Amino acid sequence: MSSPLPPRPPARKGPNPFLLLGLVVVSSASFFILAEKRHNDQQTSGQARRREMANPLLPSRDAESVDLPPRRKVE
Repeated sequence: MSSPLPPRPPARKGPNPFLLLGLVVVSSASFFILAEKRHNDQQTSGQARRREMANPLLPSRDAESVDLPPRRKVE
């Protein structure tokens, strides 16, 4: 008598595309709603937009000089 074959595992299925599409739509909608709310809150409070800091990696537009202490001699 032959031994019965073990049951085959079910075929692997990929992710549900509708679930992925739903996650993209929900995250995009929440981002835009929060961005719009923040924009409206700034306008109603009358605050000016925060001044952005200069990038420390780029040369300054104002060309101010930085005074560095004298270097020590290395012997």
